[in-house]
Amino acid sequence: MKDRISMRQAGIISLLIIFSNKILLLPSLMHEYIKADAMFAIIMLFAIEFLAVPIFLKLKRTFPQERLYDILKRYITVVGAKLLYIASLVFMIFKALLVFSVVYVYLKEQIYQNEFVWIALISFLPIMNHAVMSGIKPTARTMELFFGVLIAGFVFCLIISFFTPISTPYFFVSSAKDIFASIYKYAFTFGDSLFLYLIIDKIDYKKSEEKKFYFYVAFGMFLVVALFFLFYCKYQLTSFMHNNALADLLVFSVHFNAIGRLDIVAMLTIMLSTLFQMELFCYGFCESFISIFPPLNKKYAIILFDLMFLILYYIFIGKYEIMVKSTITWLPVLGVIMGYIFPLACYIFTFLKRRGNNEKSD
Repeated sequence: MKDRISMRQAGIISLLIIFSNKILLLPSLMHEYIKADAMFAIIMLFAIEFLAVPIFLKLKRTFPQERLYDILKRYITVVGAKLLYIASLVFMIFKALLVFSVVYVYLKEQIYQNEFVWIALISFLPIMNHAVMSGIKPTARTMELFFGVLIAGFVFCLIISFFTPISTPYFFVSSAKDIFASIYKYAFTFGDSLFLYLIIDKIDYKKSEEKKFYFYVAFGMFLVVALFFLFYCKYQLTSFMHNNALADLLVFSVHFNAIGRLDIVAMLTIMLSTLFQMELFCYGFCESFISIFPPLNKKYAIILFDLMFLILYYIFIGKYEIMVKSTITWLPVLGVIMGYIFPLACYIFTFLKRRGNNEKSD
């Protein structure tokens, strides 16, 4: 198979997808619900997310060349596999819708000051579609090329926040019940490791590169946790009023000596990471669609994604508030299934495979 990626590229993909839906609106949403104690919730949510990584690697070692669909078909029947892939398909398109909705509102406030949705769609849809048609390998290579620039921009925003007034936020102001409830409430904004499972057969596994893969995942989570902490240090009681966390870290420091406005760094970082995330979610959607309907190729999947994206955006999620509300009402159910239950099921499959091999050897 030519369309394969290395473990390093898979690690970079996992890091970039960890950023999705967490670096703009989420800190504000979580602060509104549990104040700065959102720090504890985000760490617990990342702990759950991180557990999916060794399960993924174990699944890859157990089934080195098999597609996820074939593994599921073996253990939960064809019907069960198709149902899970339908859930994956829905999960991916709503992830893309959430990313687009949040970033679109951010760019509208920062650049155009009015509606420019058609410009946004014309700008990113062709690029996204071409990336998906080209395959995961060239997409991963592009991400690898821009990875250093993107991380440098992210870290730069974190560092500049130290040049503004910050102080330690107030912790332990929310009940333990609310903190644990947030693990469910914000489940949909996590579970991004699902994408790796969908492309498990396209990754060239090397045991010697496992540590490198873990590093990328842990580093991505560390950056997001650092963002949350610095954001709450900067705004404390008013964090719920600021919906663009990464960009808002630069407020009051947009002019730095003779350099000029620094918020352009956050803007470019957000735009670049958003484009990559949209490509990955579209690719995950197409992988799910092709597995459900094998006779149809990727072109049909991309056309369906574009149509569903436009219809859902204009008819169902035409308002930004509706998308945000859906994220914390009914979409957490999907998040729990794909982010919590699905990796656990995959771990059970590896156990069943090992037990089957032991019985054969006996």
